[in-house]
Amino acid sequence: MALSRKTARVVVLPPVAIFAVGSEVVQGFIINSNAAWLAREMAELGFDVVRHEAVRDDKDAIAARLRPCMPQGLLVIVCGGIGPTTDDLTRQAVAEALGRKLVLDKDDLARLQARYTAMGREFPRGSEIQCMRPDGARLIPNAYGTASCFLVRHGNGGVAVLPGVPREMKAVFADELRKALAEEFGSPGRFFTRELKCFGLPESAIDNLCKDLLQPQGATAAILVDDAVIRLRWRVMAADETAAAAVLAPLADEARRRLGEVVFGTFEDSLEGVTLAACKQAGLKVALAESCTGGMIAHLLTNVPGSSEVLVESCVTYDNQAKIRRLGVKPETLQTHGTVSEACVREMVEGIARESKTDLCVATSGIAGPGGGSEDKPVGTVWLGAWFRGETRAWRLQVPGDRELVKWRSARTAINLLRMTAQKGALPDRPAHWIAPPSG
Repeated sequence: MALSRKTARVVVLPPVAIFAVGSEVVQGFIINSNAAWLAREMAELGFDVVRHEAVRDDKDAIAARLRPCMPQGLLVIVCGGIGPTTDDLTRQAVAEALGRKLVLDKDDLARLQARYTAMGREFPRGSEIQCMRPDGARLIPNAYGTASCFLVRHGNGGVAVLPGVPREMKAVFADELRKALAEEFGSPGRFFTRELKCFGLPESAIDNLCKDLLQPQGATAAILVDDAVIRLRWRVMAADETAAAAVLAPLADEARRRLGEVVFGTFEDSLEGVTLAACKQAGLKVALAESCTGGMIAHLLTNVPGSSEVLVESCVTYDNQAKIRRLGVKPETLQTHGTVSEACVREMVEGIARESKTDLCVATSGIAGPGGGSEDKPVGTVWLGAWFRGETRAWRLQVPGDRELVKWRSARTAINLLRMTAQKGALPDRPAHWIAPPSG
């Protein structure tokens, strides 16, 4: 809640629901990327998005989902179903849900007809529907397609209708609807966000360390999990960046102090990108020897532009003979200790260091499953080795999950090991806090 500068009145924005109309969306043939984009854009305007829904191409179904939103004071943004075909029924559904008639905008129709004439095409029969909207609705012009959009107020909320095609929807929102929403509902400020990204501690441990920071006064907070990456996010409504920082900065700074090296970045930072930047800053060249990860460490690193300035080579030695031939692993080591062992991974990482003549190397050997495990070495057992300027260390990981997750989590842990080494200038005691310290 805030005071509008123009009118000196309290501005309270309605909560927002985002509807995607289209049977292909409901059935999973098209991913609803519109909702995520719109949610972020609406937050920039100060609106709080509380619901996402997908509705099939059925007038009664659309109207049934819209109708209860009106007494709740919701502003519903509907994407899709506004074209000229028989399954484009959003206009009719909105009119029915609001109890209003559909009216034809003759000026808009003349504009659309002129557009077809300019293209040298005959105006299609039935296309007039694209120029109709509920009585009293505000026209939202669409310079990027043939179907006009609209915004209609109803109580404290209303309905805004946009195209379903993402490119077209984004353009109409940016050019027309953004301004119309500010004019219709006012602008009390916007949401500001701070985010920390973490790796190396489980969600529960991070939650325990930062529990009070995740229950702040005057802001909202969340702890989010993206596989092994944990995100801490705080959000506050404020008039400007300075006011927001006064609330958010102390929370994020204290969380960073408590978590230390577990925090690797913010917002759009990726673990791979931060790792490569740290290696580059430290002047390190890197080489990899992968067995159970099958090249995934190299794949993740080389997804980042500029990785060639750091990564020299990656050797996938899946077969034992490859480990012997390419890395110099001793046959007696494999016979005595096995492939998934500290002894093997030490010889692997020392071999790639010797051959590549780089500064920092890591190696992996493990059992990704679903078969191959034993009582002593169950599925998910992974040995991770590291060599840094003459020093070798090795850690045993017990990684939960199916085959893909074992590979993925092992690769990310190896990358985090590279990051910590580059930032510290020495091999860490352990590459993640859930891993036991190294032996030897």
